[in-house]
Amino acid sequence: MSFRSKHPPRTGSAKEAIRDAAAALFAEKGFAATSTREICQRAGITKPVLYYYFGNKVQLYEELVLDTYNDYQKELRRAARHGRTPNERLINVLSAMFSFARHRHNYWRVGFRMVLAPEKESPTINYVEMSQADERLLAEIIREGVRRGEMKGRPEFIAGAIVGMAISSILGFLLTGQPPLDRSLAKRTIALLTKGCGVNSTYR
Repeated sequence: MSFRSKHPPRTGSAKEAIRDAAAALFAEKGFAATSTREICQRAGITKPVLYYYFGNKVQLYEELVLDTYNDYQKELRRAARHGRTPNERLINVLSAMFSFARHRHNYWRVGFRMVLAPEKESPTINYVEMSQADERLLAEIIREGVRRGEMKGRPEFIAGAIVGMAISSILGFLLTGQPPLDRSLAKRTIALLTKGCGVNSTYR
């Protein structure tokens, strides 16, 4: 049974400790196999503290995923606003995707686990729909490139290919540590998928 403490804990970092511990355990074991006891032990807090902040394990999982997703989207849209050309903006967005995967890899592991090996008891979150937001953002940039005569082709198709290659690279990184998720890989990926589409376009 879940309940909430009447008084907040004194430690200001307790909520982040819970989130970090839960992300690591959900990534390692999955939602169903992770107990609130394990989360509390890893976070160094008691169950009343967890219940004060999140109520129960389902709420913790949902807030963890959705809050992280919102942070991720903010990073991508911030990256999309910078760059002199659509090609540079595509590289910036893909670099931001890679950076997020490097620094917050447990959240990507949680998503991959739920998509590739869904659990019947886990909360329902549409990860596929979330990835489509990435495609829409990239397609907007590619459309601008088409309007400017710097690219040609179907924006939705190219955007989908970029996301597909990004996911493949990130999955490889999480499993083997390769390829390095850096700006150089972002440049090569965008060049591969836009080669022949640009008209006198360059990237840096």
